[in-house]
Amino acid sequence: MISSRFNLNIIFYLFIATVFSMMVSLFLLQLFAGILSLFWLFESGKNKKEAIDIFTWLIIVFGSVRILSIVFSDFPSVSYQAFYKDALFYLAFFSMSFYIKVLDKERIKKIILAFIAGAVLVSIIGLIQFNLKIVDRAQAFSSGYATYSSFLLAALGLFVVSSSPNSEKNERLFWLLGISFLLSGIITSQGRTNIAVAGLVFIAGMVFKKTNLKSAVLIIIVTALISFISFSNNRKEITERVENPTTLSDRNIIMKGAEELAFTHPVLGFGPRTFHNIFPYKNELADKGIGSWHNDFVQVYFESGLLGLLSFLAIIAAAIYYGLKIIRSKQNNEEEKNFTLGILLSVTALILSAITAGFIDSPVLSIEFAFFLSLFSLVLFSNGGKFFGKKILS
Repeated sequence: MISSRFNLNIIFYLFIATVFSMMVSLFLLQLFAGILSLFWLFESGKNKKEAIDIFTWLIIVFGSVRILSIVFSDFPSVSYQAFYKDALFYLAFFSMSFYIKVLDKERIKKIILAFIAGAVLVSIIGLIQFNLKIVDRAQAFSSGYATYSSFLLAALGLFVVSSSPNSEKNERLFWLLGISFLLSGIITSQGRTNIAVAGLVFIAGMVFKKTNLKSAVLIIIVTALISFISFSNNRKEITERVENPTTLSDRNIIMKGAEELAFTHPVLGFGPRTFHNIFPYKNELADKGIGSWHNDFVQVYFESGLLGLLSFLAIIAAAIYYGLKIIRSKQNNEEEKNFTLGILLSVTALILSAITAGFIDSPVLSIEFAFFLSLFSLVLFSNGGKFFGKKILS
């Protein structure tokens, strides 16, 4: 039994404030996540030890490799920034994965609802800005369209399987409209990869959850209607994309640079945040503001080498492996399986979006990823997961 030395109501509301503010306000997100992490730092060592599971160890390994890549960076003055810019991701994971195991089931459900409600609110904000022509592509106040789109995409996975046949009418209405807003936000942000992944996540959620066809059709109709009205009000970006459907947003040039540097620093990479220092074709980029490899797997490799990439892939593999194992287990009830499926869809969506974007360096998406891993940590812990060398699932 894991316990906290602090009042659980304080922890509960801090947790809610953290997940709700993820895209609403970067300042509030960092403030609440920082305070939650501060509480965790003062928890007893015994309780922290009891909360350790395989995800904790994998995050520690990944973080250790990142530290080594900073220490041995070719550009230390640049890479040292990662010490304070990435710290909140690790602290957020450790604090969230600890407190998610301390709080009761009803509080956890409310935390997830707060996260989903925050995502719906952000999607509406992005749609309003787009319809009023404040922006050319739907986005939030605190971030650009790419982060906005990936955030909604990841939230969609958890949301799409959250309904219940026994839900009240108001809950069902929130579910139908909420998913429609998320999908419309992703579509009007106009990221082609994320739109395709959103379609796959939606279909997978509908099929595995065995949602009735009427609900699925209603969501599609409402999404199509919102998107049509939005594009009728703001045609600028979509017109350019229709006229230039093959544009690659400089990704062909980025990949050309990646091929040239592929075997230069294979073990520990060049160090975090060194794209500007090492990219050989900066003058060929149409967008001079590009500061990353637009692919998290490529980015982790060039920043932390094979050791970093393998440890990153190990986190992803563990999430997929144990998620599928729990879903297929006969010992878990339908509610537990649906919950795990939602987390798995969210993590998978975020990973797929990272092929053409990225979340590792994002102050918002990295904490969203930490939140999903903490939920996985809860599921694993509830099923007997703890230390390496011990039985992971009961």
